[in-house]
Amino acid sequence: MYPTIARLSKASRAPLTGKKANKDFYKGTRQAFLPGGHRTGAPGKHVVGGKAKYRLIDEKVRVFVAPPIETINSSPLKPYVSVKVNLTKEEERLPYGRFRHAEGLTPEHFLRVSRERYRMEQMGREFLGAKAPSWLNALQKVEKKRGTPVLPPKAPTPAATA
Repeated sequence: MYPTIARLSKASRAPLTGKKANKDFYKGTRQAFLPGGHRTGAPGKHVVGGKAKYRLIDEKVRVFVAPPIETINSSPLKPYVSVKVNLTKEEERLPYGRFRHAEGLTPEHFLRVSRERYRMEQMGREFLGAKAPSWLNALQKVEKKRGTPVLPPKAPTPAATA
């Protein structure tokens, strides 16, 4: 028999890392433990005695100072989703078209509509032929009301310009 090699005889004494430990062991990025940083670390302390087991320390609580509301409202940057936008019924139904099934919007229907719209954006409205889908009819109604096209015009191809 061969003697056991000393370095393999005991477990490593190095601290555990996320790669060496089990799947439940996660140490995080350890950013809360930056030495001497302002408002870093835990925002409080664990207290052994007393009713509350964790006490917040006001000096360590992270805060965010927002700009005044007038500045936010007058900013040209607007959220992607806003509660101030009021859609008409036709605009709400525009992405869905008319449902032909009792179960409503199925994944197959949504995929078909998205493919048709993509083809129409690439090739123009002529590819659809005489019978236009219901979502296109709803789109045309919205365009007439607004007076502006919802879909961008098709870019001319190099062959068509020559």
